[in-house]
Amino acid sequence: MPALGGAFMNPNTQEPYPSSTIYFHTPSPLAKRTFLYPVCLGHYFCGEEYCVARNNYDSFLMMLVVKGQGYAESLGEASFRRKIGERQLVLMDCYAPHMYGADSEMEFYWIHFDGINARAYFRYLTEIYGTVLSLTESQTNGFLNKFRMLLEAFSSEQGIAENLLGFILTDLLTFPAGLSGLRLSAGAIDAEEKQFTRELGKAVSYMRQHFMQEITIEELAGCVSVSPYHFIRLFKKQYGITPHQYLLAMRLDCARFYLRSGDKTVKEIAFSCGFQSENNFCVAFKKQTGITPTNYRRGIGGKISF
Repeated sequence: MPALGGAFMNPNTQEPYPSSTIYFHTPSPLAKRTFLYPVCLGHYFCGEEYCVARNNYDSFLMMLVVKGQGYAESLGEASFRRKIGERQLVLMDCYAPHMYGADSEMEFYWIHFDGINARAYFRYLTEIYGTVLSLTESQTNGFLNKFRMLLEAFSSEQGIAENLLGFILTDLLTFPAGLSGLRLSAGAIDAEEKQFTRELGKAVSYMRQHFMQEITIEELAGCVSVSPYHFIRLFKKQYGITPHQYLLAMRLDCARFYLRSGDKTVKEIAFSCGFQSENNFCVAFKKQTGITPTNYRRGIGGKISF
């Protein structure tokens, strides 16, 4: 099992297989102040060379191993170094140096989450249950259902309200007895989603699925059948920022992940995240974080802000 070391660690030695899925979430300022929220989440398939090693990625990680064997190590709060395998749930403080990877073909679900009470929640969970939890078959199926619910919400064209997203995430984190925690009925979810869809859900979902491409305000307004002017006004009222600011933040969230989680060049990341040039990306990144993409990759300072 590899070990953490050095001030800066080389990220992925191998990308996940193409059949893997990943989604990024850009929370509104209100959500950041109020809810637990996902930063990004996915369902990965990878080979035995897969490894992620980072100085930090400002969030907490929950990982559910479905198949295969691997390893995980964290130097943060509730530090540990463990082999991990099938039907095990891993909690990790990613604000500190951490690493995880595969020793064989591996399938796992994962979510990076954060929020105003995320550290207190993480501390509570790890103090009671530890950082690596072995699950029963029924518990594993319960967590699988919750992960799949989140992934389906992100893949849907209908979108999902941020408060409901916070509830589902809280439900996911309420374990192991928490499998009987907060349970939202399908009817309640449908009602919330319909309300959100009438407003901005489709536009947010469209951005999430197409942020790597050029998107116009007319396209987004068309998703909810209103004029561009009316769409901008409604969007800013709902999220506290303009559609352009939200889309830019979404692209930068994606870039932050790949800067800390892969070996793509800055130029490759810029274009894969929807920027028209490497220079445009670097200017936008430094304006929002206070540092260049290269320094962020090296783990040097910076502060994210809208």
